[in-house]
Amino acid sequence: MNITNLPAAGWDLISFFDSAREYAGTAGGGLLALMGTVGVIWGGVLLIKKLMASQQDQTSWIKIVGLIFVGGALMAGGFGLISNIAEGGQTTIEDLGGGMILLQGFLGSAS
Repeated sequence: MNITNLPAAGWDLISFFDSAREYAGTAGGGLLALMGTVGVIWGGVLLIKKLMASQQDQTSWIKIVGLIFVGGALMAGGFGLISNIAEGGQTTIEDLGGGMILLQGFLGSAS
């Protein structure tokens, strides 16, 4: 086998990090969707348990509803949902400080 017959691969640092980011997003999205599914199932179990139990059950309704809503959002949205929330936070920070809100605290007293 001659090594010159192998196809050339694009091995540079930028493509490596782009591929790593895409893979982490895919794997992380699957993990978040799995956690959302578990949250919905556990919220359903707690709901049935609360409805069938006596007055001594200490599980709050807010916790049950939160598990079902947040779990459902993660189950349906996965990494895309978290990414959109993070982008909204980035936009807010840039609007508040002109993109320099974190850096001004360090450089403000130095001049």
